[in-house]
Amino acid sequence: MNFIESFLTAVALSTDAFACSVIYGKITGTERFKKAFTIGFTFGMFQFIMPIIGFAAGSSIRNLIDTYDHWLAFILLALVSLKMLKDAFYKEEKEKESKLNIVTLVSLGIATSLDALAVGLSAGLLQANILFTAGIIGVVCFIISASGFLIGQKLASLKRLDNVLNIFAALVLFGIGLSILYEHGVFN
Repeated sequence: MNFIESFLTAVALSTDAFACSVIYGKITGTERFKKAFTIGFTFGMFQFIMPIIGFAAGSSIRNLIDTYDHWLAFILLALVSLKMLKDAFYKEEKEKESKLNIVTLVSLGIATSLDALAVGLSAGLLQANILFTAGIIGVVCFIISASGFLIGQKLASLKRLDNVLNIFAALVLFGIGLSILYEHGVFN
């Protein structure tokens, strides 16, 4: 993936973390910037690590599926896109929790980065530069999550924002999947 594709993927993957950060952004007090850093760092770290884990898995099976790896990458990205669209249209209302502890934070970090695992698997199949891509994903997620936490009080009142972000993210990831197929000559 080039820089633009990596950046767009990072933004798309950060939407769940952003939504969680906005919800927890309701927490106020003297440690507000410290909590914003903590939540941004946690989400960014998981978004950095998960693609690397997925990449290792994808690289290990590359020789077995070399002739159709681009299709598998497209299918994985399409499935992640469909999941994001489903989340946008069929999300249950959940109680907003105001307590942010380490167990909650780590659980959210893992849950919001599972999509990044699939992206890493796709990158492994295509032998992309995973450290470059994962680094961009981690940094962008850190910035988006910390920002979401800091502006959470204002954005939390816009309930439709989460759905719009999920739809946008799904379209971006699907577009990247189509781009992979195009680069492999599928549309020629």
